[in-house]
Amino acid sequence: FHMHKNGNNQWVVVGIGAKKAGRGSVTTHIKNGGSLMTPEYALSRNFGERAGEVLQQAKSVAITLAQAIESQHQHLIGEIGFDLGIDQEEHVWMFEANAKPGRSIFRHPSLRLEGKSSVEHILEHCLYLSKFRKKEGI
Repeated sequence: FHMHKNGNNQWVVVGIGAKKAGRGSVTTHIKNGGSLMTPEYALSRNFGERAGEVLQQAKSVAITLAQAIESQHQHLIGEIGFDLGIDQEEHVWMFEANAKPGRSIFRHPSLRLEGKSSVEHILEHCLYLSKFRKKEGI
């Protein structure tokens, strides 16, 4: 889950990439045979018709996690990457939080727009922090 602060200083989910471990591997790293897919594809294979609801719940958890981490951190945070898992009972588990998340998920053809959105969110949050505002109609 690739998270950003937006131009209103709120956490949003910008991109999600689902990874599958390679044959015989316990890690999902692409270099070790893992593969990248859309979360909709991965969740539909495991949760069927409930996939959309499971994804919405995971997004909500990701936002709550970002808010909790930020509230306990003394420095400004505008971007976080979460490695999350979802078990068969639809519980969301956090494995890792990354202050400088990689951008490899945005290489997937269906996530390229999210990659662009990620850059836009960085700029919008910088404008928010600098107190510059876009003029309407420009």
